[in-house]
Amino acid sequence: MNRTRKTNRGLPRRVYVNHGAYFFVPSEPTIDPRKKKAGPKKWIKLCTVDDGEAAMLAALATILGNPVNAEGTMPWCCSEFKSRMLREYTPKTAGVYSSYLETIAEVFAEFHATQVTTKDWADFLRAKYADKANTAKKLTALAGKLFRFIIGDLGLRQDNPIDQLDMSGYRTRARTVLAGHEQVAAIREAALVGSHGKQTPNGPMFVCLVDMAYLCWQRAQDIRTLQESQIHPSPAGLVGGHVAFIPSKTKLTSGMAVDVTITPAIARVIERARAEKRRRQVVSSYLFPATTNKNVGHPFLKGSLVEMWERARDRAVEKAKAEGREFGPLITFRDLRALGATDAAASGEEHAEIQKRLAHTSGKTTNIYIKRVIPKVSALDTQLPWGNDAAEE
Repeated sequence: MNRTRKTNRGLPRRVYVNHGAYFFVPSEPTIDPRKKKAGPKKWIKLCTVDDGEAAMLAALATILGNPVNAEGTMPWCCSEFKSRMLREYTPKTAGVYSSYLETIAEVFAEFHATQVTTKDWADFLRAKYADKANTAKKLTALAGKLFRFIIGDLGLRQDNPIDQLDMSGYRTRARTVLAGHEQVAAIREAALVGSHGKQTPNGPMFVCLVDMAYLCWQRAQDIRTLQESQIHPSPAGLVGGHVAFIPSKTKLTSGMAVDVTITPAIARVIERARAEKRRRQVVSSYLFPATTNKNVGHPFLKGSLVEMWERARDRAVEKAKAEGREFGPLITFRDLRALGATDAAASGEEHAEIQKRLAHTSGKTTNIYIKRVIPKVSALDTQLPWGNDAAEE
């Protein structure tokens, strides 16, 4: 175990200040790659103190061969965060965070953890993510976690530069596209028949997925991985029972869950999906499994679902062009969730009920999903207090 430093605190491991310069003291004599002819040295001069810590870190990275190896540098801190903290997240989130950490390590490769300021981070965001507000916010949220780790676990600094950052200029723009009923109907129709004119093998099950997503307003992941065990019929049958959803996005945060009552429309979709499984002789614990290829019996993969939607949409667009009409904006599968919520709002459903079905903790988030301004109807029968205006005509 290394001894606790009594002097030169805050510097990378084995780096010392002596006679106005930074020196690296390896565990055994090492050749300075910048001066290969000089032979192995016990003390390797990195640069003068006047040159600054950034120059010292760059020289140290050259000697060690990789800035990740230089203890206390931002690449090293990112690497430590990856190895110690990412296991706490889901594989999907860990993958996204890992990519973001690589970006941070690359941009701040020559910085020691103590050198990064609020302005440094603000400059980085303006240079690379001025027009990408959502990504800027996600990166900054991760940076806040990273610097808390640097403070609490690594003990390299006492303040978090992200705490003082003003992110008010990075406003996430909500998607404004609202899918049309005719568009969804055209995509459903195109999904059943391929470009060769024959029925698509997974078409009927894909159409069930589309219908369930519209009726239940749940995310694609939660629809495609829906299991039979989540369906709880009433004593009289499917209708009146419920489908138990635990949204994947809220599972590790708010933990919100929602039981969607099985209406006659939802019951018909469930029965269609089960009939398709029987027809294809697919035994699966999932309600909407793939019925062909290597993934038979398993849920549709995210990429497969997106690909099926896009192929069907492209065929629907081509048909619209051939008939001399516009198809409209290129809607996505996730737009079904907003379409269902908007239709419910237009039909007079209470905002609180819509929020409950969407499993949102905030009503402001629900407002994002309602894509159309729903006017309030005023039916007050007011009278002129100064007499009948008809008598004046």
